[in-house]
Amino acid sequence: MRQRLERYLDEARLHPLWDRTGGALREFWSLILPTECVVCEQADSSLCVDCAVILRRATVRPFRAEHGAEGLPEAEAGLAVSLNPAVHLFSPLPVVAAGEYAKAVAAAILAFKNHGHTDIARWLQAALAGALHDARWRLCGDYEHVLLIPVPSRGVSIRRRGYDPLGLLLGGLARRREFPAGTRVVGAVRLSRPSLGPATLVPDGLSQKSLGRRGRRRNVHGSMEASPMIRNIPKGAPCLIVDDVLTTGATIAETARVLRAAGIIVAGAVVVAATPAPRGENQATVTAFPASVEGASSEPTEKNRRVGVNSNNG
Repeated sequence: MRQRLERYLDEARLHPLWDRTGGALREFWSLILPTECVVCEQADSSLCVDCAVILRRATVRPFRAEHGAEGLPEAEAGLAVSLNPAVHLFSPLPVVAAGEYAKAVAAAILAFKNHGHTDIARWLQAALAGALHDARWRLCGDYEHVLLIPVPSRGVSIRRRGYDPLGLLLGGLARRREFPAGTRVVGAVRLSRPSLGPATLVPDGLSQKSLGRRGRRRNVHGSMEASPMIRNIPKGAPCLIVDDVLTTGATIAETARVLRAAGIIVAGAVVVAATPAPRGENQATVTAFPASVEGASSEPTEKNRRVGVNSNNG
């Protein structure tokens, strides 16, 4: 019965009358509720055909984006190897991004998150799906099953928008079964009960990005906790953290802290877009500091020597 229904729906969707009817309905609604392209401001569509092509081209080739995000946590042990046993190399958690947070990509994400343009979710879902597939096999190819852990959203933000942007993206992929093979979404992390969420902890209206590296870490540290769903995850299970935009990496670091405390392996993170790295930082970096002080602080200081190594973009 189900197969016959799916076949009928496919035939109806591919019939020429479907496109003509859909076009007429779109024109009708554009008269009642005028809209314009979020990128070029062309009338009658939230994302015009030309800008949709630009957005797709900007997100069709996922890339490693951890360079420049100084708030990221350290990668899992064994990913950074030093030739000098007296020196410990700090290697940031790998992050795969679908595109760079600029121009059409930035405009689309802002409109989707903050201005109610949920009708462009399909284009962003396609971008996220590509990054998830890339990260699943690039970072977790040795694992049969991989968990996808979304960064939790603040309740006040969900109520203000009327929806959860990241949840909407992941939900669409789940309904169409577009996740990579062997993956599933688990809401294993939530905001701590006493916490109002990362963005509300910044004093004097400053943005998260305006703080220094240590300030960003302090701003979100302790703002998240394990949800009851984490009890069903065995220790040693690999996961990928999923977020919409990578800026400083502090939110991903806090999510990773909770997961690692529960014995879960954080293999990396996946985002729709990453803010461009500072000019001249087109290589991933690791920080070298004496092994004798490794236990005293989990973060390198400004006096640490920075050593550039090529990122694996293959």
